[in-house]
Amino acid sequence: MKRKLEISLLVWFVLLGAVSGSFVARHVPEPSWWPLISGLIASIVIFCWYRVDSIQKGFKRTFWLSVGVIAIAPLAIPLYVVQSNERGVRLRAVGRVLGYFCLVLIACVIGGVIGALIG
Repeated sequence: MKRKLEISLLVWFVLLGAVSGSFVARHVPEPSWWPLISGLIASIVIFCWYRVDSIQKGFKRTFWLSVGVIAIAPLAIPLYVVQSNERGVRLRAVGRVLGYFCLVLIACVIGGVIGALIG
């Protein structure tokens, strides 16, 4: 389940990049509702991953960490990863999060190029 959420998030960011790229290629501004909807969908998928991962690890989620995962995921997810892993594994876990973040950025760029070519 966790792997499916990670893959669906990558696919979502490719789609997000493609939509943005197509708007840029057409010299049309994005609709005002698009950032709200796309951010909401990304937040839901990120929170679902956080929930599944914390259940698997037996980690008790706090209210403020849950809010942080939704509101400021780039800061809260590494904090969660550090807190939820044992000593000796934390650095590797943070490295995996940073690697995944790089994949998300690459997915956005690939989507943007695809959108620009289509648009």
